[in-house]
Amino acid sequence: MNTYKDIDISEFRFNKPAIYQIKVKGDISELWSHRLAGMQITIEKGLNDDNISILIGRMADQSELSGVLNSLFELHLPVISVHALSDIDNEQ
Repeated sequence: MNTYKDIDISEFRFNKPAIYQIKVKGDISELWSHRLAGMQITIEKGLNDDNISILIGRMADQSELSGVLNSLFELHLPVISVHALSDIDNEQ
């Protein structure tokens, strides 16, 4: 599993690439990855044995992130969290 450093929010920009993690309640098939900007999809058990889909991937900017979130909305999947894991420009 990849380990990501905390990002420096003073350098974070909405129009720059970043790696995001999105968690949603429910199952998303790996077959949906192409519609979700090529994000890696894994499933884990949450509380009450509910499945949680975890999506991790690079977004070109927050406009692309918005497109992925809109696709999840269209699939009627409740978003649990969205977390910026890394600012691409500042990765070493």
